Amino acid sequence: MDLRQLRYFVAVAEERSFTLAARRLNLSQPPLSQHIQTLEAELGTQLLYRTSRRVELTQAGEAMLVRGRAILQQVKATETEVRSIGAGLVGTLDVGATGSILRGRLAEMLAAYRKVAPSVKMTVHEQAPALQIAALLNRTTNICLIRGIPAERGLTSELAWREQVVLAVPRTHRLAQRKRIALGELASEDHVILDPDSSDYARYVQKCCVDAGFLPRVSQQVVDAQSMPSLIAAGFGVALVPASIARFTTADIVFLPIRPSPPAADVFLVSREDETSMVVHNFIRLALRHLSHRKSLS
Repeated sequence: MDLRQLRYFVAVAEERSFTLAARRLNLSQPPLSQHIQTLEAELGTQLLYRTSRRVELTQAGEAMLVRGRAILQQVKATETEVRSIGAGLVGTLDVGATGSILRGRLAEMLAAYRKVAPSVKMTVHEQAPALQIAALLNRTTNICLIRGIPAERGLTSELAWREQVVLAVPRTHRLAQRKRIALGELASEDHVILDPDSSDYARYVQKCCVDAGFLPRVSQQVVDAQSMPSLIAAGFGVALVPASIARFTTADIVFLPIRPSPPAADVFLVSREDETSMVVHNFIRLALRHLSHRKSLS
């Protein structure tokens, strides 16, 4: 017995007619009758009573119909599940990110993906960039979003979105009324900085200051840019932060563009080169498409 024979039998049993079943199956009646006869011969039992007007089920046929429907439903469910997995629409996705990137476009990106793949279970792990890379290499996460391209082997990166560094100052600060600020003008200020050991991005921002002629005078040191606004509002100094930090931030802080040559705070989608999960590949493809569409509208 094969699935084709089973489908043919179920069609005849439900229609109670070879003519109607043949029409439903888009098949001529003689080969349909032959398939049913072959099935009965293989099973060694009669499944149908054939009359001039109607087809009736034997007791064995009634049992076959119940079982056949269940088997065909399971086959259909299996086909749907396998296609969904192959298309990256079913499974799990573990994403590493910092709080500042969640303030950016990541949240909207996840929301857009959730509409396309609601059956994918997504978990966001808020981690320092170094821990994100370690988790990715250890295969405890699938994707991470960091500011910069990692140097570790075995990873691949895609630009997610571009972002600039801006200056955050308390609203009462003497620089708060400025329209823009040059990096070199911050040499005498107290700075809330990212720990240089926490990420390549933190070291890059520090190097931008050195290239501008000064080493930041450190007031406070943190590992996540999201921690900076509360310290700035409390009067601990100024901070060079990604522009997305300005979202959902207290009105006690003013953000000033840096001109000329603002440091970059670009965000990259990072995954493993040998990644086989279609969920991951599908997420990256859809995320980049979403971000590209959003950019074209802005």
